Amino acid sequence: MKRLLVAILIVCMASAMVFAQGGEEKPAQKVSMNIQHNLPQTETWQVGFEFIRAEMMKRYPEQIDSKIYPNGQLANNNWATIFEQTQENVIQMACESQVTLASLVPELFALSTPFMFEDMEHVLRFMAEKPSFVDDWFAKLETKNLKVISYWPRAPRQLLNSVRPIIVPKDIEGMRFRVPAMDLFVTTFQAMKANPVPLPSGEIYTAMQLGTVSGEDNALSTQYSTRTYEQGKYINVWNYMGDGVLVVVNKDWFDGLSADFQKDLLEVAAASTEVVLKSTIEREKIARDAMGKAGIQFTDFTAEMKEPWRDLMGPAYDAIKKTIGEAAWNELVKVADATR
Repeated sequence: MKRLLVAILIVCMASAMVFAQGGEEKPAQKVSMNIQHNLPQTETWQVGFEFIRAEMMKRYPEQIDSKIYPNGQLANNNWATIFEQTQENVIQMACESQVTLASLVPELFALSTPFMFEDMEHVLRFMAEKPSFVDDWFAKLETKNLKVISYWPRAPRQLLNSVRPIIVPKDIEGMRFRVPAMDLFVTTFQAMKANPVPLPSGEIYTAMQLGTVSGEDNALSTQYSTRTYEQGKYINVWNYMGDGVLVVVNKDWFDGLSADFQKDLLEVAAASTEVVLKSTIEREKIARDAMGKAGIQFTDFTAEMKEPWRDLMGPAYDAIKKTIGEAAWNELVKVADATR
């Protein structure tokens, strides 16, 4: 009888130990969520990433290990290296302009078709329609181990010059403008009968100062922060080329996250778009006010004023159509017109 009681006691103790072990909560798995972008800490990309980081750490306070690296600190300020580091999971999250990511997926150039979009809000309305061809282009990024989790607005490009007001196409003929070293920009300025000069962004100020070029195209806030406006006199506010920023993560990293973490990250990333839009609008206003006080003369283009410029864009449109295909081009124009 005594042996039986001992045996029962041992079984009970073993069962209790198994139950206790089964009832223990496993510690939450640590998630590295390091972020890098190529702009200064004072810029809107930092604002957007600080929002994402803060909101995710509220939801997972003990789980996330995260740091933001502005100015491309880990990549020597090189956007191509930032892409590579994200693809290789050196960092988990990054962002870049859609025209820059077009170096990986050329179709993305179409999202910056000249004179297609009226302003930032128009671009966002277009993207909110979730055109199937855009999803197809984003899927091509996934084959390169980059997953798009959000689309941020970026201020449209405006034209700065030091020579004269540019109202009609004849005003720009023969003038030399710095452009990014990308075919879309070169083709667009050639279609205007201007002379595009591809140069790195860091050389714009000196090129204008020396008279190598008469001007550049960039967002107002960029012209202000880089001080290129100091070498100019006139700015066309014509939103001639819409822009956007793709927030991307390492796809393998994302696929390895829990379903709840994925859901929360996508939700927070979507909410960050409004934060970035507000910050961008504020920065553009600050830049315009400051440059106006410095003597810059602005010309605000109406839809009618843009028409003769749009009529010149045949070569640029043909190049884009060739890249994305006739069906996608027709759908792009249709959705852009419907959301205008």
